Amino acid sequence: MTEIERAIQERLIFLEELRKEAEGIQARIVEVQMLKDELDRTIESLEFFEKAEGDVEALLNLGGGVFAYVDVKNSKKMLVDVGAGVVVEKEVKEAIETLRNKKQNVEDTEKKLRELLTQIAGQMEKLQREISELAKSAGKE
Repeated sequence: MTEIERAIQERLIFLEELRKEAEGIQARIVEVQMLKDELDRTIESLEFFEKAEGDVEALLNLGGGVFAYVDVKNSKKMLVDVGAGVVVEKEVKEAIETLRNKKQNVEDTEKKLRELLTQIAGQMEKLQREISELAKSAGKE
């Protein structure tokens, strides 16, 4: 194997590693977008509770496409997961604010992931150009 062939092979291996990393980041971006959508829906539901007066009838998702009718006796206080498995009772307004902060953190994460993906794409383009140049020079020999 010539030195040029070895250089091409090394770059191809690195290019494949970058491709796999990019796919992983793209999958993570999709997960982050789904989390952001879930937070939006939850905020919207909490805003409904914030405006509601008295008891509220709602549907409770039991899983597997099964729902139950429930009466929410206290629609002004919610139990909110604040992280590390800790659940705290909060007023609806505070719960909304907590979720908006979570959403901002998720959006910041998404932005960083997109920036990283752009950097990887740039590295991949550079490697492809190098491989092309090396292949041309190998053809001249």
